[in-house]
Amino acid sequence: MKESCKPALALALLLTLVCGIRAAASDSFDASVYAHRREALMQKFEGGIAILTQRVWGGKDFYYLTGFDEPEAICLLIPDGKVRYVLFVRPDDPARTLWTGKRHGVKAAKEIFGADAAFPLDQFENVLPRYLRGRDRIYCSPRDRELLDLLQRWVGNPTSGYPQTISDPTAHIHAMRLIKDAEEIRLLREAAAITCEALREVMKAAAPGMYEYELEAILEYVFHRSGSPRTGFPSIVGSGPNATILHYETNRRRTEDGDLVLMDVGAEVGRYTADVTRTFPVNGRFSLKQREVYEIVLEANRRAVSFITPGVGLYEVHIQALQVVREGLLRLGLITDTESEWQTGVGLMYNTNHWIGLDGHDVGGRGPRDGVGMKLRPGMVLTVEPGIYVGEHSLKIVEARMQQAAPARRKEMEDFIAAVKPAVAKYMNIGIRIEDDVLVTDEGHEVLSKGAPKGIRDIETLMKQASHLNR
Repeated sequence: MKESCKPALALALLLTLVCGIRAAASDSFDASVYAHRREALMQKFEGGIAILTQRVWGGKDFYYLTGFDEPEAICLLIPDGKVRYVLFVRPDDPARTLWTGKRHGVKAAKEIFGADAAFPLDQFENVLPRYLRGRDRIYCSPRDRELLDLLQRWVGNPTSGYPQTISDPTAHIHAMRLIKDAEEIRLLREAAAITCEALREVMKAAAPGMYEYELEAILEYVFHRSGSPRTGFPSIVGSGPNATILHYETNRRRTEDGDLVLMDVGAEVGRYTADVTRTFPVNGRFSLKQREVYEIVLEANRRAVSFITPGVGLYEVHIQALQVVREGLLRLGLITDTESEWQTGVGLMYNTNHWIGLDGHDVGGRGPRDGVGMKLRPGMVLTVEPGIYVGEHSLKIVEARMQQAAPARRKEMEDFIAAVKPAVAKYMNIGIRIEDDVLVTDEGHEVLSKGAPKGIRDIETLMKQASHLNR
């Protein structure tokens, strides 16, 4: 059995002994990538002027179009102007450099980020009118209340010569973000590869008695050593009963022999995040009960992934996984009716797909609620993440709903609880999720997260290998 991770020794080995570590990802900036995106967006505008700020949605749309990574910046896009791309940024201030580091400043906004014109941020209110005059429309987010309040100075007087119509460009931007370009796919591939590498190292290092945060530390060390400066979202490392909590982020429990560990994690590269989940036994061996549940989730994952191809609906992919899970829950005795949505919700509570990109749950929407959903197209990147979760909450959810149910439904729920109670006790504290990142291609799909083992034999074989981080 592996020894528990020893922090002092691990620290001494960090720089030299981790296997498979790659060089850090390149930090080079390609302004042409963002220029192409801006041009594509401006083709969707009917003249006018677009005003985008870093304030809305964490600045992800702003970053997508500019690559500018400092806060408080403002961007103007003017499709029919001689000056078509303007940035307002915080000036480089030598007095502040000592405390917080150097800023890009106005000069870099033009020379590095490709702006046709650039100004200090505090000049925005004075400079903006020159670009507004003669335009008939402003494109800006209705969520940016600060900007909308400012625009009231000029909008509202039809004889002023300033725009009188405000439109929301968000749908256009998010439609573009949904289809990843070559650079985005490159970054997502790298983020997924790093995430898988880190998960492999954690599996090799895992041993009963380690704390969840020790496993998290190994994972995130490999992230950083491999070129990922940060996680795309807080790492979920849930062991034992915590594996049944969907978004558990405390990561403080000490693992015990016989526990499953569920790790839902993602390295970030160039602002793009992977989102991969693997579940494994901390002692390196699945028990019979764990195997029974795991094999259902694995089959659901594989069936849904195999179904991904252009023209298939997002909801149709979800249904592939859901049908396998429902049939499996029935076999295990955890539900009594595969047609009952509320019963299925006791073991699987969510839609098994979402987009990834600049956000772990990226923009783009799910499409119409017609049983098909948004049709898949090449360049989309989505997750497939079925799961089954059996915990203390499983029957408490039903009991809570019973209080509000009509008498006939209440009797149905009482009978359900009586029927499944033995199975819930048998599989208590087994929480399993298997999540892959999948790129839709012209021919079908590419599993970006294939580097992290998910078959039972593959996981158990890997976990027999020694890790440099727990010697």
